[in-house]
Amino acid sequence: MATLQEDIKKIFMESIGADPKNPGKIPEMANQLSQAIIDWLKKQTFRIKRMEATVELENFQLLQPLQGTVTTTVVGAVASTGGPILPGAAGTGTSTTPVNVSKGAGGLVASGHAYIGAPADGKPNADTTEEDNDYAVVQIVDGEEVA
Repeated sequence: MATLQEDIKKIFMESIGADPKNPGKIPEMANQLSQAIIDWLKKQTFRIKRMEATVELENFQLLQPLQGTVTTTVVGAVASTGGPILPGAAGTGTSTTPVNVSKGAGGLVASGHAYIGAPADGKPNADTTEEDNDYAVVQIVDGEEVA
């Protein structure tokens, strides 16, 4: 794949019929023009209009107690007097232990997709098609361009 500078040089050489052995100032002009284009592109702000990316949750935490059924059934041995020593019991209550798991602690395995574009199914107010936003900006990074 040719660089921007090489493509510009080729276009000028072919359009004016320049001799490859004597290109004149075309190489320098191609260099300056490619750098001007790159500089202009770096000053621009681009917006992502549509995207789907894989997401992996690192941590998961509930901020309020988890409601659920708490089972505490214990079966005991029959005493010599005929009755059980430890009767079983079950009930409904609130767990006061927070649900806080991560990949490293608790064995969390949770993944999905992050979207930019039309709202994801079942996600109210998740429309990310707004043109003027600050959550989907793309810019060319200095040092990563190829002139």
